[in-house]
Amino acid sequence: MVKKLIALVVALAAIGSLFALGEWRWIGHVGKPVAAHTTAVKARDLTLVCPGSAFASGGSSGTNVQSFGRTGSAVVDYSSNLPGGVSLVSSPLTGPAAGQGHLGDTGNKLANLSTQSSLAITVRDQSSSASQASTTFTAQSYQIAADKGVNGAIGANCQSPASDSWLLGAVTTVGRESLLVISNPAATDATVDLQLFGESGPIDGAGLNGISVSANRTVVLPLAGYAPQQHALAVHLTSRGAAVASWIQSRTVRGTVSAGADLVGPAVAPAGNLVIPGLLKRGTKDALDLISNNSDYQDLTPSVQLLVPGTKAATVTVQVIGIGTKSIGTVLQEQVQPNTATTFDLTGLKDGDYSVFVHSDQPVLSVVKLSRTKKGSTPITDFAFLPAVAPMSSPVAATAANSAVTKVSIANGGSQSASAVITDLTTGAKNSVSVPHLGSTVVSVTAGDVFAISADRPVSSSLVADFTGSLAVIPLQDFSNSSGRLAVLVH
Repeated sequence: MVKKLIALVVALAAIGSLFALGEWRWIGHVGKPVAAHTTAVKARDLTLVCPGSAFASGGSSGTNVQSFGRTGSAVVDYSSNLPGGVSLVSSPLTGPAAGQGHLGDTGNKLANLSTQSSLAITVRDQSSSASQASTTFTAQSYQIAADKGVNGAIGANCQSPASDSWLLGAVTTVGRESLLVISNPAATDATVDLQLFGESGPIDGAGLNGISVSANRTVVLPLAGYAPQQHALAVHLTSRGAAVASWIQSRTVRGTVSAGADLVGPAVAPAGNLVIPGLLKRGTKDALDLISNNSDYQDLTPSVQLLVPGTKAATVTVQVIGIGTKSIGTVLQEQVQPNTATTFDLTGLKDGDYSVFVHSDQPVLSVVKLSRTKKGSTPITDFAFLPAVAPMSSPVAATAANSAVTKVSIANGGSQSASAVITDLTTGAKNSVSVPHLGSTVVSVTAGDVFAISADRPVSSSLVADFTGSLAVIPLQDFSNSSGRLAVLVH
């Protein structure tokens, strides 16, 4: 009996040694392996979330700086081209009981609706017959704000929710307000964590983690409460439980004068080369006069904000390149420390049309701030943020607002010139233009029409909307969901 026990112990020890040495192999099937079965997977229904109207601080008394309420209404300009059996469903993000509405197909014509709350619009496709891309459905949001301290043209894409986003452009100094707006269009709650990066590096503080954003709701957070007195501030947002849409709403107040507002959405992924179209500079003389008399107008000078999200410092070159011989650009080269939000002025630019090309030896994030100025007894100023735009060659569709003079800035960061085609989807008219290497071109589009841009090589494009001196700039992005084929192994 003792010998049997000793033999059993030796055998178990031998098996254990095989596990420890990694020599054990388990055979999981008998006979020939089962071949994988390939099945078609439909594209996920495309949902775009529109930001709704601007938030004003003060509450009912106008003095509570921690209370925020909507002011005015935003107009959502949208267009669709839907196959039979495909529909648009809209959902205001005001709670589970808000309900849904149905929007009719526009047939590549512009339609609009007014909303105060954030709004989710979904392309419902049971038959997998629709391409879930901007040529099927696109939407942009505009508001001309002139109430409760918020003044200016506010424009933004309706965006696809994400679980990881970078947002740049925040400022929290005196007279400058930046709010983080987070909308959750899902039926489940989201938990959001924030990382903040200021002028001196990462900013730690209470309340940055575990922020609850309930299903079908919007949350607004004043960034000055976490990081006051920052001339440059970047936000890294991650969410669990549900993907969310996010924007930074910025506004400027000089004394008692509201002096511009804007929304900026998530940045493109960090990269060594970034293209920023749409720097259409106007009102330079008026801006210089205001700056010379009052230092609080210094931010009328165009500027570029940079963030290196890695662990190494980066050598960054910013090229501002104009169109034609009269738009003489500028170049600056800077050493940018990691995890530090840094802003540089782009000085010496005259009125003209430019694009910005950022080159870095480390992945970098960037956004440009552009102001419009009209001097008078009460100066009128407004500003817009110009994000870097991912280069694309396939068609990207957008709408041109009825009430704005709209131009499209197309920039080419590639090594060869590109040929771009602007197609008016409403009328069918086409316009072909050449876009030089490290250069750009500007094309006017008809107000109230829907258009698409395609090219033989990837280019980056932004829509520049001028509302009688107020400015909105919207990057042209194709928020798309792709179908495909999936290999499934069935035992």
